[in-house]
Amino acid sequence: MARASVWRIVGMFMVLATAGPALLPGAAGAVGPAVQCRDARARDQDDMCIWVHPTDRALSTIITSDKAAGRLFVYGLDGRTIQTLPAGKPGNIDLRYGFPLGGKKVDIVAFNQRSSGYGVGVYAVEAATRKLRRIDGGGVKSGPNYGGCLYRSRGSGKLYFITTSTSTVEQHELFDGGGGTIAGRKVRSWQIGLAEGAAADDETGRLYIGEERKGVWEVGAEPGDPAPGRLIARVGEHGLRGDVEGVAIYHMPGGKGYLIVSSQGSNCFKVYRREGGHGFVGTFSVRGARDTDGIDVTAAALAGPFAKGLFACHTDSAGRPVLLTPWERIARSITPPLVIDTSCAPRQKNPVSRDER
Repeated sequence: MARASVWRIVGMFMVLATAGPALLPGAAGAVGPAVQCRDARARDQDDMCIWVHPTDRALSTIITSDKAAGRLFVYGLDGRTIQTLPAGKPGNIDLRYGFPLGGKKVDIVAFNQRSSGYGVGVYAVEAATRKLRRIDGGGVKSGPNYGGCLYRSRGSGKLYFITTSTSTVEQHELFDGGGGTIAGRKVRSWQIGLAEGAAADDETGRLYIGEERKGVWEVGAEPGDPAPGRLIARVGEHGLRGDVEGVAIYHMPGGKGYLIVSSQGSNCFKVYRREGGHGFVGTFSVRGARDTDGIDVTAAALAGPFAKGLFACHTDSAGRPVLLTPWERIARSITPPLVIDTSCAPRQKNPVSRDER
């Protein structure tokens, strides 16, 4: 399909997504999303990640996990389904670019899995088709899990998946298992309360975990770092209300940017500084976003309404679509406005090991 035709379709989705409270009810003053992703087979897409295409950002995708449907979905930026495939109760989903596997660089998508025994599902993104291909072989096992995220070490280049649960956080190293597959092993665990959402900052080596009834923990992401770390955003402060769910990082150069947290109990999103003491910045809401679980954000200049970045979120409203909102709209909804900086290329911010430099 010609790109012009694709963005005509995006325009139609923008009309639908901003049509008003009858379609996407939400708080007064909420920012209107531009596109919604809702395949007919989806039931509750409660987490997602944004994959940025290596050569044409208009071909970037939104990859969602739906444990209620037992499926993964891949959408274009216009909200149209590219692929759906079965996956046993997929939970929180995350990605990293350019992982060395079988002598090639592979973009990795991983998620915690709650069926057929607990574990981590791992897929590769095929850039030519924008579709997913399973590469874990069913061999990455874990303890009981609820959510999680990926982390790639800046020093060693090692890749990890961190699982959260009702009481225990586990960190699993993912590595080349031979034959084009990924294998895994647990390297540490620690105790906190009920937690689901998490995000890791590869550049700073910090991990952020949302404990649903307390707030957001910051902990060193390396296996030898002390845990559980410190609580940097507390429920009850700055209007943050439980459950504390999704966590995402807006990357800017020099370690600057924003930490975004879903305040499920107040149907809004809290913004903190990525750097320093993570000072509180402000609050925004997205029309139609209620009881939000998973969120993701990219500062990358994509295409169409997302030429200055994209924020994606789950909603428990009718049909439970994933809502895609231009970062520019969100930035301008807060006083003073948030920074819009598209200079941090996602594929360059992922660290590599010394052997790969």
